[in-house]
Amino acid sequence: MRSFARPHSRRLRGRAAIAFALLTALLVACSDEPPPAAMATAPPAVTAAATPSPPPPTLPSPQATASAARVESTPVAKATPRPAVAPTSGRWIDVDVTRFTVKLMDGKQVVREIGPVGVGAQIDTGVYESTQTGLFHVYNKTAGLTYDAPYDTYIDWWVGFDPDKANGFHSFLLDAKGNVVNAATGRISNGCIRTHDPKAVFEFAEVGMPVFVHA
Repeated sequence: MRSFARPHSRRLRGRAAIAFALLTALLVACSDEPPPAAMATAPPAVTAAATPSPPPPTLPSPQATASAARVESTPVAKATPRPAVAPTSGRWIDVDVTRFTVKLMDGKQVVREIGPVGVGAQIDTGVYESTQTGLFHVYNKTAGLTYDAPYDTYIDWWVGFDPDKANGFHSFLLDAKGNVVNAATGRISNGCIRTHDPKAVFEFAEVGMPVFVHA
């Protein structure tokens, strides 16, 4: 038996195809956007590279911090100066600022004692016009009448032993002719050791000789 459904079906499919084509054309014409083929290709967006953030600071561990604190708080030991000790050998000069005496020594033997002498009105105060105690050494000698400008006086037979305070042995205070104008002894001077026999000290002393000054 022959069937007529096939030709009828073909006609329906043809009409549907035409209708679909018309609908597609209408939609394309009415659309605000251009067809895919006519659309301009947008340039690729350029993204600025982000600046890397600096890494967070590394904090020391509590244990390291505690160790550092312990190190910083540890007191530094200070060297303790050794007390001056009188020489026991060789020739040296002993000055006693309490008894106001000068002794010319050879080891433990007293060669000559001179006194009373004048010593500083200030003892161990640290000021310039002070007799400092301790172990010193003769650093220069000057014979002859010398004008002492700071104190407007003259002295003779200079033997220097404390360069920091410009202290030394010398005569009593003299005038321009070499006459004694002040023979005071005891705590009287501006730091130097005044004596009535400065020549004996001058002749005994040598540069480098120890001078032990004590109370």
